Amino acid sequence: MRRRCSNGRRAAILVATLVATLAAGLVRLPAQRPESWPLVGALPFTNSVVGDERVALNPLTSGIPELVLIELSRNPAIRTVEPQRLRRALAAQKLDAQGRLDDEAASHVGRIVGAQWVIRGTFTGDGHGTIRITAYMVDVATGQLEHTASAEGRQANLAALIGQLSEHLAHDMHLADLSREGRRAREVTQKASYTTTLMFARAIEARDAGRVQQAISMLKQLLADEPEYEPAQNELTRLHSDRGR
Repeated sequence: MRRRCSNGRRAAILVATLVATLAAGLVRLPAQRPESWPLVGALPFTNSVVGDERVALNPLTSGIPELVLIELSRNPAIRTVEPQRLRRALAAQKLDAQGRLDDEAASHVGRIVGAQWVIRGTFTGDGHGTIRITAYMVDVATGQLEHTASAEGRQANLAALIGQLSEHLAHDMHLADLSREGRRAREVTQKASYTTTLMFARAIEARDAGRVQQAISMLKQLLADEPEYEPAQNELTRLHSDRGR
């Protein structure tokens, strides 16, 4: 009889524990909903290149933040601001997308689009094939600079440098490691040639300037040469979808 009571007591404890565990899980569910994930935006980067390369590298003003957001968005725990929303906010505030935007301006734009963090940045070169990219992550709530990340190397390794920068920011944001599939996709993108990366940046520059058909043509040309380049695949699909609405 005592053994039966003991067994019954253990079963009751087990059921109570299971119920408590399930209840705790239900309590945590709202915090895991997509709309509660942090929203991150990226402003155009400032072209600080001096000399003959300045004009040739100007597409990176739009291309670098685009690629940084693509890399960050591989993590399912964050959301990113659509570039169109960010451009509208910049235009509404009469802020020059090609100019140097400080932390206060970044925070102001972030509040307009409802972001928790806004990334701004700059890039420069030494005129001998080396490029340095620096990104600043601003906490929109406080208007203060939260994190800084930089990457420097040969322009030929531009895609890898942007990837390194993105990984530093993800680490500073305490984002979880990517899945195996996410890591594989990231590695493929970071192995892209300088020509591919710059052509993608030119397409994004055309898109941001309102030359959508030109952007579509450039992306198609890029994919004819590099059919596996994921950023171009996704952007071309998105542009076709937007035009079909």
